[in-house]
Amino acid sequence: MKAVVLGAGGTLTNEEVPDPAPGPGEVRLRVAACGVCGTDLHLRGMGILPPGYVMGHEFAGVVDAVGAGVTGWAEGDRAAVYPFVPSPVHDMAASVTGIGCGGPAGGLAEAAVVGADRLWRLPAGLDTETGALVEPLAVALHALDVGGVRPDDPCAVVGAGPIGMLVALALRARGVTRLAVVEPNAARRARVGGAAFGLEGVHDNVLAALGEPPRVVFECAGHPSAPGLALELVAPSGVVVLLGVLDEPVPISQLLLMVKEAQLRASFCYRPASFDEAVGLLADGAVRAGGLVTSRRPLAEAPAVLDLLATPGSDEVKVLLVP
Repeated sequence: MKAVVLGAGGTLTNEEVPDPAPGPGEVRLRVAACGVCGTDLHLRGMGILPPGYVMGHEFAGVVDAVGAGVTGWAEGDRAAVYPFVPSPVHDMAASVTGIGCGGPAGGLAEAAVVGADRLWRLPAGLDTETGALVEPLAVALHALDVGGVRPDDPCAVVGAGPIGMLVALALRARGVTRLAVVEPNAARRARVGGAAFGLEGVHDNVLAALGEPPRVVFECAGHPSAPGLALELVAPSGVVVLLGVLDEPVPISQLLLMVKEAQLRASFCYRPASFDEAVGLLADGAVRAGGLVTSRRPLAEAPAVLDLLATPGSDEVKVLLVP
């Protein structure tokens, strides 16, 4: 089968590798689509994954082989993949050994072996390629839970990349009507729609759009300045939810945090209930993929796509790689 293989120095190459065989409790999934995530870009550059590894954790496909002891799944069943061991609590060890994240080989290939307990069935109303969006949408939904968002809350999202866009879509799907998005890239602002602003005059613009400071601000930019901006925007006694991934320390005004009596909360992953909700929202059209998926590319273009997405200023939001 064809796979995109990690080499020394973060290089990616298209290679022919043997078809994987499912062991006990596992199935083989023919990949329909795999999304490219910011985590892929980080892992590629960190040098912690071994040469020969196959990344990709946002994927869905069709079961084409079933290992011993597997019940409830058969050839032809369609599923999205939960990359980590499903758990009601966050397990840091599990999160760095997930499928495509350092553990079993991931979805940047024509097929992947997956534990049957990590499959989420796709209903008839949800096409298999769109099933690749279940995982990143679950990230957004869990962040809403971390923030304790209520439908009548004024909210803001800083950064309209893939996760920021999904947070905005998830907020609207849960009934939030007062929403402002901050994004320097004009093309991304146009995609997110509604009250979306650049950085110039951002404080006044957000306040005017919402009628009051946002009670919950989601920092999704992954830029060193973004947590500070989120803290400036949030209402007194409000909540800032951090989703952006940064390697370096970030300056925060402790004085502003204390004077506002605001809370900083972190959201990294998701829970099984987040996957359940994500499948339902995509299946019934409450969250539509059209504005999020900017392109579908052949799997062979993965090296070029990851290079493009690592370049600042790209207009791409979510790219799906299709074998």
